[in-house]
Order: sequence, then C-alpha cells, then structure tokens
Amino acid sequence: MINNPSNQPFEPFQVQSNLLKGATPGGSERQGAGEAGKPQPAWYNRPLGGPDIGVVRWLALPVFALVYWAAQQRPDLQPLTIFVLLACLLFRMEARDRQLASVPLTLAAFRLAYQMTLGSRPLLGGPAVRSAQMSDSLMGLPWLPLFLAICIFYLPRKATVTGKIMSIGAICMLISGLLPGGGYVAIFAMAQYTLFVGVVAGLIADHTSSANGDRSIHAAR
Repeated sequence: MINNPSNQPFEPFQVQSNLLKGATPGGSERQGAGEAGKPQPAWYNRPLGGPDIGVVRWLALPVFALVYWAAQQRPDLQPLTIFVLLACLLFRMEARDRQLASVPLTLAAFRLAYQMTLGSRPLLGGPAVRSAQMSDSLMGLPWLPLFLAICIFYLPRKATVTGKIMSIGAICMLISGLLPGGGYVAIFAMAQYTLFVGVVAGLIADHTSSANGDRSIHAAR
C-alpha cells in the first residue's frame, strides 16, 4: 500500500496509443483545407491529367485507329463505335454527372447498337433506294461517333465551349437510340451537318475567352 500523507487525490495518468497519435481532432479538416488552398500543378490542364495518365493518351491512339479500321472494313462492326463514344463520354464526366447519366446513356447506347445491327434505315429511303455506303455516308458512319469520342477524350479538363458542344452532340447521338422506327438516322444526319458550325463557333468562343483573359492579366500587371 502507498501512503498518501496529504490525503490529496492522485493525479490521473494517460497512456496514449501509437494508433491514436495521428488522430488529432480537426486534423483531416485542416489537411483538407490546406490541400484546397494549394495551386493546381502545371499538368492539371493537360489532356487526361498528369504525366503518368498521359501515357494512356498515347496508348489510346492505336485503339481508336483499330476501331475505325475495323468498322470501315466490316460495316457490321459499326455499333462498336457507339460503345467507344459511350466509354469516352462517361470517362470524362464529373462524378455527379456520371452517377445521374450513366444508366440512361448506357441503356440508350445498347438499344442504338441493336437498331444499327438490324440494318433498317427507312428515313434514308431504305436499302432498295439507297446503297449501304451512301446511307453510311449520310449518317457519318463510322467516323462521326469516333470523332466525338476522340475529341472528348483528348480535350483539356478545364471547361471549354468546344468541349461542351462535343459532349452535347455525343449525348444526343446516344439518346437517339430511344427513338422508335429508326429515328436515330435523322439525329445522326443532323449532327453531321451541324458539326461544322458547332466546332467553328466553339473554337472562336474559346479563343476569344482566352484572349480576353490574357489581356486582363496584362492589364492587372
């Protein structure tokens, strides 16, 4: 027994575990606030992000070329371009947008691919009136879905007018699979004939915005 002549209570003692040393209150909040205040690295605006992921950018080139060659040689493989477009669109979407749009876009893409395999294109006159090559040319197959997919895949992460136009066009093409009676044909043809105007308008808007930003920076200096 230990004598306590002063009849004072013993001071409590604490044993801190090694697992709890880093678990300080508010530590994660302070760390998150510190990371949020840090400037973005120089590679942030590059296509696909950092230099490690940039390797995927080069590896994807032969994949796109192979898909285009296969769809050009075998018309029955043209629905494959729809799934490439779907994959690129979902890959570049924000997490919240992907959660909202992934299911309807995927189902519409599968229905669109199924309609394309049927070979029924009544809005273009049917196989008895127009040849298969002429119908594909009017619809922009197989190059149009791959063009949108490649542009979406390689555009910078920062928001651009051109990127929004490409994404809207891709969404319209995928959702067209929900139209009955081969209605997707009209959407494909309309997308091909309006693509020129959309790309030109987007590039002009992005160039103007970039030029105005540079002028404001020089004026501030």
